[in-house]
Amino acid sequence: MQNFAKFLFSEFKIKAGLLIAVTVVLYGFLINNLNLWSDEIYSVLMAKDSLNDMWTLLINEDSKPPLYYLYLKGILALFPEQYEIWAAHFASVLLLIIAQLFAATAVKKDYGDKTALWLIWLLMVMPASLWLAFEVRTYMLSGLLLMMASVYGLRLLEKPKTKDFVLFGIVSLLALYSHYYCALWLMFFYAGILFFMIRDKKFKANGPAFLLTALGVAMLFAPWLWVPFNSGENISRDWYVNSDFVKLSWQFWTNPLQPEIYQSSFFIATTLSASVFSFILLIGLFNPMTKKVYRAFVLCFGAVIAVYALLIIFSYTFRPMVTARYLKIFAPVLYLAGAYTLAQYKILKKAFALVSALGFIFTYADIHAISFDNGYQNLVHDIRRFVPKEQPLIAFDNSNLFCEYYLPEYHCLLNLGETGEYFRLPQMGKNIDLYKNSAEQPMLALSLYTYRDNDKCMTYHSNYRYGQNMNLCHYNAEESKIMLSGALSNLLKRLKRY
Repeated sequence: MQNFAKFLFSEFKIKAGLLIAVTVVLYGFLINNLNLWSDEIYSVLMAKDSLNDMWTLLINEDSKPPLYYLYLKGILALFPEQYEIWAAHFASVLLLIIAQLFAATAVKKDYGDKTALWLIWLLMVMPASLWLAFEVRTYMLSGLLLMMASVYGLRLLEKPKTKDFVLFGIVSLLALYSHYYCALWLMFFYAGILFFMIRDKKFKANGPAFLLTALGVAMLFAPWLWVPFNSGENISRDWYVNSDFVKLSWQFWTNPLQPEIYQSSFFIATTLSASVFSFILLIGLFNPMTKKVYRAFVLCFGAVIAVYALLIIFSYTFRPMVTARYLKIFAPVLYLAGAYTLAQYKILKKAFALVSALGFIFTYADIHAISFDNGYQNLVHDIRRFVPKEQPLIAFDNSNLFCEYYLPEYHCLLNLGETGEYFRLPQMGKNIDLYKNSAEQPMLALSLYTYRDNDKCMTYHSNYRYGQNMNLCHYNAEESKIMLSGALSNLLKRLKRY
């Protein structure tokens, strides 16, 4: 009985349990929000589609890997429709909790209590976590899978069992089917494992099984590569990442929220905690760790640096393709690297714990304010109250997604420009006949990004994301006719591509 009590109430289990419980409570409050921004709406609409429609859209228009949408579809199926937005956010929070549980088990087993507790702490308090667990996007899923791949992969450099190769192969394959950035990280990580196997003279014993694992993963992912190669040319014409995103991508290391999420006047605390953590990662490069831990640190941290450098090179020689938003999928791997360092340096622990706690408090306050912002709901309420359902609405930019999700009972006519993001072609294309039938009357328009004359628009302000204010604008019959005539012409040009 005494041994059982010692096992059940060990110091590690109490500390880890408390940290995870606090995470559940704090993050649970955040998912009571009322909003989905345009990309999140896209995720939910994709998850709600039939598997056939989802497949059609992915292979013809989007080319994103399907794993996250399948996962989200499964989570949404567990909840009634009235809790759909809550469930969509819960799906990401759940993945963060799973990451902490993985730290409390697998990481503890391989690297000890201190490293595991620091990883649980970092997953709870670092600013990027509040983004990862808040977004209805694939980033938290991809980050979790890469963190798991790093732990299982590092086991192959010790005395691996068959199940270690199997687990490493499975999570690697799942990561590949969650985000294309994962493929770049895994490429460098696999190369690093191979290097250390050869250097430590373990290739003869473990190399054949490792190469077989790598080959199996590559062969199982190779069929999907047909999708981006087949549709990539069309997608790249309207790719939203530009040189400005590339120039600002370094902010991932100092301020993960950037200007996209509302930040209070105390944003300096968020920036300080992220910057200090990046400095701790640099300290780790010169830290006298054990051979096993230092090797793990170098592989995790080094692979991220290599990916970032490669993306910068591609961005300046081929086309812009790096943005700090996508780099957030590497945050859990960097947390693991930072946990290795923090577990070694006693002098850093109290200072960094304080800095990161302050950063969390102010980051949490910002995202909490966003969570309970009612801007979109107010707009939906006003349209349903004052605009007849027979009145078509012109949808600029990504407000077509807003219209499709929040106002399914209305006809939304996509005002498609020659360039810019354009999603869900099959669904929006069905309203093509409304362009010619509805252009002779004054019309209301929704605009998310595109600037409109203030005297024609009502603006529904939102802190939800930078640039996510929604405008409801009025146009006379002549303006509507010209606008929709040009939109129809551009839509027909797009349809010819497919």
